[in-house]
Amino acid sequence: MTTYGAGTITTNNHQQKENTIMHLEQTITQLGSMRLATMAAMLQQRLANGDHRQLSHEEFVSLLVEDEYMARKNRKLARMIGQANFKPEQACMENIHYDPRRGFEKKDIMQFTLRSWIDNAQNVIITGPTGTGKTYIAEAIGLHVCKMGLPVRKIRYKRLFEEILSARGTGMYLNYIQKLQKTKVLILDDFAMQPINHSELSDLLDIIEERDQLGPVIITTQYPPSKWHALFDDPTAADAICDRLITTAAKLNLKGKSLRGGQKKTKEKSCAK
Repeated sequence: MTTYGAGTITTNNHQQKENTIMHLEQTITQLGSMRLATMAAMLQQRLANGDHRQLSHEEFVSLLVEDEYMARKNRKLARMIGQANFKPEQACMENIHYDPRRGFEKKDIMQFTLRSWIDNAQNVIITGPTGTGKTYIAEAIGLHVCKMGLPVRKIRYKRLFEEILSARGTGMYLNYIQKLQKTKVLILDDFAMQPINHSELSDLLDIIEERDQLGPVIITTQYPPSKWHALFDDPTAADAICDRLITTAAKLNLKGKSLRGGQKKTKEKSCAK
């Protein structure tokens, strides 16, 4: 009969512990080499916290996969929000201030939580006096689109033509148009707030025609759609632009006093943390 002393058992336990640590370090290194950094970090943290003790192996692995998945999803969302060019004081649907005096109800905004309006390339026109929250609502809708995993770009109307001019100067005009075409939801802020010459009108028509049926345009403006036609000096181009932007668009006409300045009680809140 072979007997084992207490010293032998202690040695075996110590060796098993060292092997476990070595295997864990190797696993963490391998996860890092596969660019699964969050999973590697959470594996260490969850083991240290004892999260694995009451879970099956399958449940623990699923938890680590969920950690990595959510981290990647959040990083992607952060990139998309950065590329969307929203204001630093991030707008969101949850903080929109609803008041009958503003000219819209919650159901008017909730329709944009669905994906159907995007798939149908239904444009959105948000009109109203300055300071009534047009840009905030447009960005709130845009943020929700980003959370759906779809690319959004907000650009001021004046800035649009500056970027087009720069793209032409560097021979990148077609690339610029294609980039806008790949943007699922394009927000044109302060639409028609300055005179537009014939060349710019042609560029605007190019953008709208290229995007037709591919994705919606959200427009914020102080001018109601009924007055757009008179803002452009080419009746033919005006007809084409107005027809594509207005015909099937969802329309929000904001009313009331400015929410800026002293109107702090009703001003919509930031979602940024």
